[in-house]
Amino acid sequence: MGVLEHSVWIEATPEQVWGTYVDPERIPAWQTGRPVIRDVRGAPGEPGSTYVSRRGPLAARTTVLSGRKPRELVTRTDAFALLELEVTSRLRERDGGTDLQLRVTTHWRRGFGLFARLVEPVILNPREARKELAHLKTLVEREASP
Repeated sequence: MGVLEHSVWIEATPEQVWGTYVDPERIPAWQTGRPVIRDVRGAPGEPGSTYVSRRGPLAARTTVLSGRKPRELVTRTDAFALLELEVTSRLRERDGGTDLQLRVTTHWRRGFGLFARLVEPVILNPREARKELAHLKTLVEREASP
C-alpha cells in the first residue's frame, strides 16, 4: 500500500471547484495522459456514480463511494486487474478561496508486492499530481473570474 498526499489552493469558492473537479466530462481538461472518458453513469459526485477513463490501451473504472457536496469526495478506481486506488478529496474554504486536499492510497492484490514496489513510484508520482492540480487551478480560476 502506498500513499500520496497533495493539495492546492484555488481562488474560487468550494462550489466552483467542486463543479469542475467532480465532473468526469471535465477530466480531460486538467488531467495529464490525455484521458478519454466513457460510460458515465449517474450524477457527478453522487455516491454510486461511475465512469471509465482510458489512457492509451489502459482503462480504469472509477466509482464514487461517498460525496458531501462541496466538501468531500471519496472514490475508488479499479485500475488494471491488480490495482485499486482510493482517493479522498477534501475542499475547505481558506483566505477567500478553496484548499483542495487529496489523499491517494493504492491497494494491490495479494502476491504483487515486488511488482507494486516497482510500479508504485510511477502511479504515485508527486510531479504529475502537482501538474494536474495546477491545470485544475488554472481552469477553475479562469472560469470563476468575472
